[in-house]
Amino acid sequence: MKSLQALQLGHLDEHLRNAIIGHTRSGTFAYYVSVRDNTQSAFIETPARDALLKLTYNSSLTRDASAPQDLTEPQKRSLESDQELNRLKRERADSERYNKFQSLQRKIKARRKKIHEEAKARVRENFFENIGNHIIDQNYRASPVKFEPDTSHIQPERKELADIEFKNRDVDTIDDAELIEDRIRSLELRLRLHRLHVPKALRKRVTFESMALVKSEPQSFPWKSATSLECPVCLGATDAHPAAKQFEYSRKDALQRHFRAHRLPQRFPNGHQCDIPSCSEVLFMRPEYMLHQADCHNIFL
Repeated sequence: MKSLQALQLGHLDEHLRNAIIGHTRSGTFAYYVSVRDNTQSAFIETPARDALLKLTYNSSLTRDASAPQDLTEPQKRSLESDQELNRLKRERADSERYNKFQSLQRKIKARRKKIHEEAKARVRENFFENIGNHIIDQNYRASPVKFEPDTSHIQPERKELADIEFKNRDVDTIDDAELIEDRIRSLELRLRLHRLHVPKALRKRVTFESMALVKSEPQSFPWKSATSLECPVCLGATDAHPAAKQFEYSRKDALQRHFRAHRLPQRFPNGHQCDIPSCSEVLFMRPEYMLHQADCHNIFL
C-alpha cells in the first residue's frame, strides 16, 4: 500500500526503490535513477514529452514568415472607394470652417485606419485558412513552398548589393576575376547608397517598383508644379534618391508639416538660392522664400 501511494505521489525513497527493482544491493542505482528527471529521453537523445507539449502550446501559425504582414498597394487603393470614406471626403471639401475641417480630417483618418485593419484581418484570415491545404498540396507534388516578400519599399541598389554580397557559392571554384568584379561592383553600390539616401520619414512611403522617375532635363523658367505637392527643399537635394526627391505628398498639410521639419532659418544673411534646380532666384528671408515658391512654382508652404 505504501508503495502504491509513493507511486501515485511520484516520489520513491531508496528502500522502496530497492524493493521495486528487486536487487539486494540496488543502492548503486540511486545515483543514476531519478523519478522526477526524464533520463531515458536524455540517454537516447530524443525530445522529452514535456518539452514537446510546451512547444505545442507555444506554437502559433501567425509566426509564419510567408504570412502577409500588410496590405499591398492595389489593396490599399481599392479601399479608397469605400462609400463612407468618400462621403467624409466630400464633407471635408465643402466645409468652410477650420474646426469642422479638422474634425472631418480625424474622422477620415479613423475610418481609413478601421477599414485598413479590417481588410488586413480578412487577408490574414483567408491566408491561414488556405495555407495548410497549399502546403499539403506542394508536399504531395514534391515541390518547395515559396513566397515572394514585398520589396517595393527597398531601394534597388540595396537589393542588388544584397544579391552580390550573399551569393551562395564556393569561392574555391570561382575565378579570381569574377570575385574582383563583384567586389568592385559592391563598392560602387555602397558609394551610390551613401550619396543617394532616402529620408527616414519616406522609407516606408516611397514605392520604388511602381514609381516612374522623371529624367532630369533642363526646364524653362519658371518651373511650376502640376500637383503643388512636392517639397522644394527635397527637389534641390543633391544627395537624395530621385524617388525621394520627386515624392508627392497626399495633402498640402502633410507637405507643410514636412517642410517645417527642414527647420530653415528665419533669415538668410548671405542669401539662399531657390532650391528648385531651374531657378536662380536668391532670397534672404523664409517668408520671402515661401512666397516665391507660391508665386513662381505653385507650391504653397
